[in-house]
Amino acid sequence: MQTDSSAARTLLLVTSHPGQPSCAELAREAAAGERPRKDYVELARLIGADVVDEEYMRERATTVARRIAERASRPAGQAVEAFLRGRHYDRICAWSDRIGLPLAFLHKLARVDRDLVLISSWLSAPKPAFMLRDLRVHTHLRAIVSYSSQQNRIAATRLGIPAHKLRLALQPVDERFWTPETTPSRALICAVGVSGRDYETLFDAVRGLDLEVRLAVGGGELPARALERRLGAVGPPPNVRLGHYRPQELRGLYSAARFVVIPLQDMEYDAGVTALTEAMSMGKAVIVTRTRGQIDLIADGIQGIYVPPRDPRALRAAIERLNADPAEAKRMGQAGRRLVEERHTLTGYVEQLAGIVSGEATVVSVEPRTVTISP
Repeated sequence: MQTDSSAARTLLLVTSHPGQPSCAELAREAAAGERPRKDYVELARLIGADVVDEEYMRERATTVARRIAERASRPAGQAVEAFLRGRHYDRICAWSDRIGLPLAFLHKLARVDRDLVLISSWLSAPKPAFMLRDLRVHTHLRAIVSYSSQQNRIAATRLGIPAHKLRLALQPVDERFWTPETTPSRALICAVGVSGRDYETLFDAVRGLDLEVRLAVGGGELPARALERRLGAVGPPPNVRLGHYRPQELRGLYSAARFVVIPLQDMEYDAGVTALTEAMSMGKAVIVTRTRGQIDLIADGIQGIYVPPRDPRALRAAIERLNADPAEAKRMGQAGRRLVEERHTLTGYVEQLAGIVSGEATVVSVEPRTVTISP
């Protein structure tokens, strides 16, 4: 996709953290096959955007923005940087609620009208909901992009955001990196991720099963450490092991697993989408908790199996079912890979975002994969 937006100046704000690789380093590692392509790096390349990340804040940010980042928070510093520099750009895209919503509030307070697009992960979380519903900062957002149709429904009905501002862009995955391998699977299943996970129910479900269970719980970041402390207090069964995996190691884990289990707390945002799309892209069947927010990706019985929240017996039955029927697990995994190729590729997602950021995209409604939402 080639658009005229490449001629316009775009500022792209992304979550930053200490030790964050630069865009150039992320692109180099992806080209070398060491990690998946990064979504914001691909978007910046396509539309020619300047990226406000850790490297930018360290080397290019204004003095006031750097001081706010150091003394208050990085998102606050990035929002101030965009507010101060925004007049030099035709449009701004904030890839974080914690940056984009405060920036919209600054624009509203200063009565500044700029072309601002927000890519959101959880609109109904308490702080974003307050800023949208009570402070009405959506008046200074041209568009809000969400991964979740449920979040868009909540935004329109509960938070008062005009429907014409809401866009749905389903979770992408780098299908080139996460691709099926020929490694023979063994008596192993895996569960991946940190946010919104209900591993306590998984522990109850797999206790005593003749299966090795590996939990990939991220690196040493704060949410992963908090999860490990929580699970350590519960006490994993003897057949469960927790570990940290680099991208290539995680790909190997997916490949070795017979199928993937994603146990979730019943939340109204789409926790688990990254692991779900990675597993499907790897050609693995998935067992996932049917929550209020996780409704857009799989069809029950086609790409995987849905189980009710907090129900270890139902989860155990689903695990035993797929473990006893490798042909069914293989069929579901192949269906998942086809679904990824049809509508979850990273290239397609980035092209869709480029159209939204440039203002050239039309509003397209994408129906969820399921028809039932848990009460």
